[in-house]
Amino acid sequence: MSWHERLDPELRGSFRGVEFHVERYDTQGGRRWLVHEYPRRDRPYAEDMGRKAREWRLQFFVAGDDYDLQRDALIEAIDAEEPGELVHPYLGTFSVVATEPRWSESTREGGVCTFEVTFVESGAETFPTRAVDTQRQLAQAADAFEAALSEDFASQWSVEGLLGWSLLSVERDLLAILRDLEEVVGGIAGEVAGAIRFPVNIAGIVLGGYNRLRNAVLEPVRALDLFSGNSVLGSGDAGGGRVRLSPGTPVRAARLLRDTGTSGDSVTPPIADTPERRQRARNTVAANQLNGRAAAVEASRLVAETDWVSRGDAEAAGQDTLALIDAQMGGDEPISDAVYGALVTLRAAVAEDLRARATALPGMTTYTPQRTLPALVVAHRLYGDARRADEIAVRNGVPHPGALRGGIALEVLSE
Repeated sequence: MSWHERLDPELRGSFRGVEFHVERYDTQGGRRWLVHEYPRRDRPYAEDMGRKAREWRLQFFVAGDDYDLQRDALIEAIDAEEPGELVHPYLGTFSVVATEPRWSESTREGGVCTFEVTFVESGAETFPTRAVDTQRQLAQAADAFEAALSEDFASQWSVEGLLGWSLLSVERDLLAILRDLEEVVGGIAGEVAGAIRFPVNIAGIVLGGYNRLRNAVLEPVRALDLFSGNSVLGSGDAGGGRVRLSPGTPVRAARLLRDTGTSGDSVTPPIADTPERRQRARNTVAANQLNGRAAAVEASRLVAETDWVSRGDAEAAGQDTLALIDAQMGGDEPISDAVYGALVTLRAAVAEDLRARATALPGMTTYTPQRTLPALVVAHRLYGDARRADEIAVRNGVPHPGALRGGIALEVLSE
């Protein structure tokens, strides 16, 4: 079919449903270029400012016994508010506004009214959009909670007047609460023992320990070296240190933070039947709260700083983080107003960040290759992108990405 066969033989168009016959048209388009010319430079710089608004300058007419009615209808359409629909006999349909309209009639050419109108595409009115930076809000809430917990611990912890076995008992209880953290990152026991009389330093050491823990898990090679069969990450069975979660993932880090942050609950304060034991009991409670709160701070920062790949990962890490926060909010021991308020703010910030950033992410599904294939082939079959092979290999903890065993289900994104 040639071009003239695709056109209306009468070259009819319309504006807001009022028909006319097109005699001629010109179009203006292209892009907007801002040319910068600099002194003492021979080469200019042309800055692209975006596409120009399309313009169609049409010459058209209405004719016949009722041309005057058609003329009036066209004039009314041109004068109407808001953009209208232009049916162009050559180019198609557009949403336009009519500018610079002119029309003419003559006695010699009775029964005809000729128009010349420039139609400009109307586009769409857009306004600046406001988006809440939930990651930044969560990071700020974590900073505020860290300051509150450090101040609260400093007000609760005291070894003033304790000597001999009483001081050793306080130190032993503190190290027992931090034992799992010590097993994972090391070096905590010695630092805490040296700062036993300085609560602010103790809080800084514990917070730093949890930061090191998170960083260690997110480094896959380091993670494999750190966690042995005796570690809190191992299964503890006779078969050795079988890692429960894939190393190097935020989900694993959040789970470990939750396990380590609640491990101090097994250390019970002594019976407060003497002044020394009452003081020791207060310190035990304060140390346990510090351990759980420091883990909650680091888990919250993990959520804020992670660009989640799947909705399932975000939800799993979020559940562990919220569980840590809830454990601190719902404990049996009294809690100060400042700490409780910071916890409420932190919990809301975690929930809001997960809701804002994880809702639109793809979910998880399984894929079972029928035979052993390289991860590159599996990634190409699933996503059409072989570059995502590492994503599949790391998520499933495969021994070698060059050989994904056939018949074994793989966890993959559902996109």
